[in-house]
Amino acid sequence: MMDWGLLVLVLVAIAIGFALGRRSTRVPENSDAPALEPHYIQGLNYLLNEQPDEAIDTFIDALDVNTETLETHLALGNLLRKRGEVGRAIKIHQNLLARPGLGSEQSRQVQLELSRDFIKSGLLDRAEMLLKELVETTVHPMRTQCLEYLIEIYRDEKEWQTGIDMINKLPSRRFSRLPDEWRLVQSHFYCELAEEALRRSDYLAARRHLKAASLADKQSARASILLAELEYRLGQYKEAVKALKQVFYQDPALLPEALPLLITCHRATGRLPQLRAYLNELLEQGASTPVVMALAELMAKDEGVVPAAKFLGVSVAKSPSLKAAEQMLSLQLAGYQNPPESMALADTVIRRLQKASPQYRCHNCGFAGQHMHWLCPSCKTWGNVKPVE
Repeated sequence: MMDWGLLVLVLVAIAIGFALGRRSTRVPENSDAPALEPHYIQGLNYLLNEQPDEAIDTFIDALDVNTETLETHLALGNLLRKRGEVGRAIKIHQNLLARPGLGSEQSRQVQLELSRDFIKSGLLDRAEMLLKELVETTVHPMRTQCLEYLIEIYRDEKEWQTGIDMINKLPSRRFSRLPDEWRLVQSHFYCELAEEALRRSDYLAARRHLKAASLADKQSARASILLAELEYRLGQYKEAVKALKQVFYQDPALLPEALPLLITCHRATGRLPQLRAYLNELLEQGASTPVVMALAELMAKDEGVVPAAKFLGVSVAKSPSLKAAEQMLSLQLAGYQNPPESMALADTVIRRLQKASPQYRCHNCGFAGQHMHWLCPSCKTWGNVKPVE
């Protein structure tokens, strides 16, 4: 059965046939130009016999490089890159650049495709060199494409400040504001710089980067969580709480990331009753399972495990959750001196299920894992990985 790559090759073959047909109509009958149709027919035979590699080589040999056929060569290179044959794609594009007949605009188009080959093959330094040259010599929209590829390179190389500089060169709209998608990326780049600063205890730099992150994206829950960590390290517990309380309004799905430090700060200041009142307010505003679990933990210490387990049971009945069920059973077992064997067995099973279940999931591509990733390892989008409730 013919796969998608062969199907694309069929379309490319049709395009080549069309180009050869146009060429043949322009060749005088008494011309000594070599007939190309046999090469084309041979390529089709390879294609129909599901020999795509031989077909590609034949089509490339059969087709001259000119204004009319350049797109066909580029399509073949793109096909090879998508099939993972990056070396052959690079060869096609480098051979195109060596042809003297290419115009400056065509040459830049080939250079862009070659830079994509280099990115695909991990030759980021070579891609960067090509793209930086193109940024200086092209105009929109190709210049924008080059900048976007450079931003991806600096993201992968963790050169956050250089990536920010590239983002600032993108075309802006609406009173010189960057498009929202790039403001989001820029905010995460600043957060990465802030995390690096926190690791080396450079709190002034961390605060500066977090301020820039919030200016780029006012809805950045990540910036609020990091700011809270900074304030906590400095002993500014009230300021840390203030930052953490923003998370519910910025991205409620990230509350589980904020709650542990929120509880720690309230304990440090002896304000657990105020925390409990705040969590009840969040429940009234539609907060979900993580808030219920935090409340149950506080209730168990204040009122005992039985009321806390009952409170959790009501929540689990309304919104089933393995995490909440595990906590509920744990509280129930704590209320027994000799717990029933069936209950202990159920607790063991739920713990195993919970341990095997992903703790985080990307809302964009479905990637699942046990650890938080601000940049999804699968689809490479920012801020789409959320805790699983």
